[in-house]
Amino acid sequence: MTKKTITKRTWKLLLGICIAAVLSIGIGLFAYIHMIDTKTLGRKISIYGLDVSKLTAEKAQQKINEAFHNKNIIFHEDGEDVYSVSMAQLGYSLEPDSLRNELETLQQERSQDFRLFASEKDYTIDYQIIKNENQEKTALAAENFDNKERTESADAHIRYSKKKKKYILVKQVQGNQIDENRLLNYVEETLEKNFKTKLLASDVKINLGEEVYRQPDIEESGEMKQKVKKLNSLLKKYRSTTVTYLFGEETQVLESDTISSWLQIKNSGISLDKDAVADYISNMANKYNTIYVPRAFHTSLGTDVTVSDNEYGYRIDQDAELTQLLEDLKSGENISREPVYSSSGMKRNGTDDLAGSYIEVSLDSQHLWLYKDGALVTETDIVSGAPTAERETYRGAWPIAYKASPFTLSSDEYGYAVNVKYWMPFVYGQGLHDASWQSAFGGNRYKTGNGSHGCINLPEDQAALIYNTIDGGYPIIIY
Repeated sequence: MTKKTITKRTWKLLLGICIAAVLSIGIGLFAYIHMIDTKTLGRKISIYGLDVSKLTAEKAQQKINEAFHNKNIIFHEDGEDVYSVSMAQLGYSLEPDSLRNELETLQQERSQDFRLFASEKDYTIDYQIIKNENQEKTALAAENFDNKERTESADAHIRYSKKKKKYILVKQVQGNQIDENRLLNYVEETLEKNFKTKLLASDVKINLGEEVYRQPDIEESGEMKQKVKKLNSLLKKYRSTTVTYLFGEETQVLESDTISSWLQIKNSGISLDKDAVADYISNMANKYNTIYVPRAFHTSLGTDVTVSDNEYGYRIDQDAELTQLLEDLKSGENISREPVYSSSGMKRNGTDDLAGSYIEVSLDSQHLWLYKDGALVTETDIVSGAPTAERETYRGAWPIAYKASPFTLSSDEYGYAVNVKYWMPFVYGQGLHDASWQSAFGGNRYKTGNGSHGCINLPEDQAALIYNTIDGGYPIIIY
C-alpha cells in the first residue's frame, strides 16, 4: 500500500480556501446584519415587553395591534373571576398613524447606531388610545356582572324603634350592585396606569370592590346624630310633661298618658295630633265656660231661675289655649296654670264662677242682696226701672264695669242731669246708684210712676256700703 502525502503547496491551497470561506461567511453575515438593522427595527428589540426583533415597522405595527387587541381585562371579585373582556371588545385600539410614525422613527434611530453585537433592549414609545365610548359602555354594562347575587345599598336613616321606644340612627349599608359610571371611571383610571409600563405585556386584573358599587345616597353624619339627640330629647319632654289646669280650688290634670296618645311619631319626626288636642280643649271649654250660656241660679228666695242674658263669667280662648298648650307640652315640666281666657270673671271654683261673691236683684220682689265669700253682707229694698219697654231694667248677669264717686247721670233723650254719690254701672248705661229723690224703696213704687230709666236706685247708706264692698268686675245677677 502506497502512502500519499499532502504537499506543502496543497496545504497552502486548502488554507486559502478556508480563509476565503471564512471571509465570505463573515461578509455575508455582516451584510445580513446590516440589512436587518437597516430594513427592520433591528435585533433583540422589544416594545413594552413585546418582541419585535427583525420586524419591519409595518409588521411590528401589526403585531403590536394584535397584542393590544387580544389583551384581556379580567375582573376579580370576592376571590373569583367574574368577567373578562378583551381590549378589542372594550372598544380600545391604538391610533395607527401615530404608532406607525413612532415605529419608523425608532427604526431610523437604531439604523444609525449600527452594532455588530446587539444586546437586548426594551423600548417604551408614545401612543394614542382610541376609544369607542358606546362599545366601552356596552362591554361594562352592569348586566355583564349579574352572574353574582347582588344587593342594593341602603341609606343611613333615622327611624323610631318601638322596641326601644326611642329614635335610633341606622347606619348606611354598602351593597354590591355595580354602578356603571363608577365602574367606567375606575376601569379607565386602572388602564391608564397600566398602559404606562405594561401597554402590551400582560392581561390586566381588576379587583372589584366598593369603588365600583352603587354608594348610599345618605351617609351617617354628625348632623343626623344631633337630630336623633334632639328628637329623643323632645320625645322625653312630651312624655314627662303634665299640665294642671286651675279652676279656683278645682283642678283638671292633663296626664302624660293622654299627651302620649296625641303623639304622631314618624321616622321623619314628632308631631302632635292637633285635632285631638283641640278636642280636649273644646271639651274642657264646654265643661268650664260659664259666660254666654243660660245660667241656672238658686235665688235667696229659695227658687231656681234660668238667667238667659248671661254676660258674666269665664270663656276659654280655644285658639290661644291651643297655641299655649302646644308650647307647654314641649317643656318637659309639670305646669300649673289657668287656661287662656278670652273673658274672665272675678273668681271661680270649678264651674261655680260666683264662689259666694255676687249681687243678686229680684225685680219682682224689688229687693237686692250682696254676698261676699258666701256671707250675706247686706240686703235692701230697691226701686228699679219702670215696667215699660223703654225703661225696664235688663234681666241678666253682668260684671260691674267700674266704680265712680261722685258721678253725674245725664240723658239727652230724657233731658235730665243729676248728681249721685255712688255710681256702679253694669250694662247699656244702667247701673246701681243712690237716689236721694226717692222717698221710699221697695213695693210697687217702680210701677206707680217712681220707676227709674233702668238703673237700680238704692238708699244712700246701702249704696255706700255696696260701693265700699265691691270692686270693678263684681258679678250682678238680675232676674
